[in-house]
Amino acid sequence: MASAPIEPSALVILRRTPSLLRALLADVDPEVLHRPNPEGWSIKDVVAHMHDAEDIAFVARVRRMLEEETPFIASIDPPARLREGGYANRTFDELLDDLASQRTAHAAWVAALTPEDLARPGRHDTAGTVTPAAIIHQWAFHDLAHTRQIMEMLQAGFTPGMANTRTFYPEAEALHRQLTG
Repeated sequence: MASAPIEPSALVILRRTPSLLRALLADVDPEVLHRPNPEGWSIKDVVAHMHDAEDIAFVARVRRMLEEETPFIASIDPPARLREGGYANRTFDELLDDLASQRTAHAAWVAALTPEDLARPGRHDTAGTVTPAAIIHQWAFHDLAHTRQIMEMLQAGFTPGMANTRTFYPEAEALHRQLTG
């Protein structure tokens, strides 16, 4: 099975996400980090999910495709994993430190994969046939999606204080409506 090579920017994103999150969230009020969005997720929950997904959704799946012949890969339940994984007992800084440490090792491992490694198939219960290359691209996309989510959660906190200047930002009006009902 042929596989596209890894987009170089995917590896850049994987390497830099923890430091980007640290720079973005350093010294943010802990109340802001723990404030749930309308779906019930806080910024800390999102970072905990990224930490949890690091292994179960990305590294473990790629390892299985490297070690097994077309392994079956089951979907995960992120909210259940957060509840059961003890993430609520860890501090935000612990989660981010651990993610950064793991990511350094995982990015180096990804960079060393061969084209043959990247093309090995697995069978996902929802997505069908997947390869390590596809999972690695998904991983970078996942990082960016949750970084965007965190940024939107931060932005939402500013909308009440923006008053009429929200007019300049249609997304601010939408965030404000979302928060105020």
